[in-house]
Order: sequence, then structure tokens, then C-alpha cells
Amino acid sequence: MISTNKSYICANCNQIINDRYMLQALDKMWHEDCLKCACCDCRLGESGSTLYLKANLILCKRDYLRLFGMTGHCASCQRLIPAFDLVMRCGELVYHLNCFSCYECQQKFCVGDRYFLYNNQILCEDDHERTRKASLSSSTDSSLFSK
Repeated sequence: MISTNKSYICANCNQIINDRYMLQALDKMWHEDCLKCACCDCRLGESGSTLYLKANLILCKRDYLRLFGMTGHCASCQRLIPAFDLVMRCGELVYHLNCFSCYECQQKFCVGDRYFLYNNQILCEDDHERTRKASLSSSTDSSLFSK
């Protein structure tokens, strides 16, 4: 938002901006009420400092992601993940926030928790250690019998 005494022409309505405040976006000046999302009509000056331009449409973040964002499927539940949902990623796998949990014990992870990817399954630290020990034990057992 800019405050100035100089006159500017609004990029939307082509009227002089006499308001105390105006917005600058896309190298143009706008009335606060004139810079709106082409889909939901929200005032972009109120929704933050980011706007998106695609296919000659000025969009808020939510509508940009809804229209042009990539959707995918959750690696855990296999349901669709809308483009505007927050997700957790582990390697190439993507999860709903609620689905990001240990494959063995279903413990949900909090920020800062350690987790491990084992055979494309997310494991908590305890289950990873158990799985690793079991795997080592079975490979040792099979090598004893293969001689």
C-alpha cells in the first residue's frame, strides 16, 4: 500500500486515484477496491502481499491453486488431495496432514519428530528400529541355513 500526494490513474477503472492509499501491482496503480480476484472477488490488498496472474486473470492464492495447481493422491489413504490443501512430503510421496503417521502404530507426527521411510512406508523411530533389527535377524538366520 502506498500513501502519496501525486495523482495516479487506476489500472482497473481508469479513474484518478484520490484516495489516501492505493495499491501497486503488476507495475500499475490500483484503488484498494479495484484490485480483486477474478474468481472470488476478494480484495487482494486485504488477503496479503501475493497475487497470481495466469491466463490474463488476476487471482488470489486459493483460486490460483484451485484452478491451476496440481492435485495428487495421498500415499496413505489414496484419496485425492486438492491443490490448495497443506500436505506432508516424504521423498516423492505426498500425504494429507492427517494421514502422515507411522505405518505400524499409526502415531501422528508432530513438528520435529523423527520418522523414517522404509520400503515406501513411514515409520516412527521405535518401529523403524524394530523393523531394522527384525530384518537383520532374518537375514542372519537365512544365511545360516543357506550353507
